[in-house]
Amino acid sequence: MPRSFGNRFVVLLLSLFASQTWANVSTGAGDPTCAKNYITLRKGPGAQYPISWRVAKYMPFLRQESKNGWVKVQDLEGEIHWAQGKDLSSGLHCVVVRAAIATLRKEPSTTAPMAEIKTLDRYTPLKKLEMKDDWVKVEDETGRQAWIHDSNVWRPMKVQSMSF
Repeated sequence: MPRSFGNRFVVLLLSLFASQTWANVSTGAGDPTCAKNYITLRKGPGAQYPISWRVAKYMPFLRQESKNGWVKVQDLEGEIHWAQGKDLSSGLHCVVVRAAIATLRKEPSTTAPMAEIKTLDRYTPLKKLEMKDDWVKVEDETGRQAWIHDSNVWRPMKVQSMSF
C-alpha cells in the first residue's frame, strides 16, 4: 500500500472516531447533573414506577438518557434511577461524600482547623464551589462552606475514551 494512501486511511479513521465522539457529546449521555431540591427517584420513567430512592438537594448523578420528561441517571454506586427532568440541573456542580466519614476543614489543608461542619457521613450531597490542589470547597444546603479532600467525594465526570 502506498504511504500516502495509508496516511489518508488513518486520517479517515480518526475523523470517523472523532465525529462519533462529538455525536455522543451532543446527546448529553454521561453528563453530570444535580438534584435542584429534595427529589424522588423511581425505577422507571414515570410516576407509576416504584420509588427507588429519595435524595437531598445537590445529589450528583451522571445523566444517561431522557424519555418523556424523565431522565435516566446513574448514582455514585452505579445504580440506575429515573428522575423528572425538571428536578435536575446541569448548571450546578455537585459532589457527594463517598467516605464512611469525611472531615471538613476551614482551609484546604490537613493541618487547618476543622470547619463549622466538622464531619459528614457517606451520601451527604454538597454544592461544589471551587477546587484547590486535591481539595474541594463545598457548601451544604444551609449555605455553610468548608473544604473537603477530593479523595472523600464522588463527583460525576464525563469520561471519553477512544479505542481501536
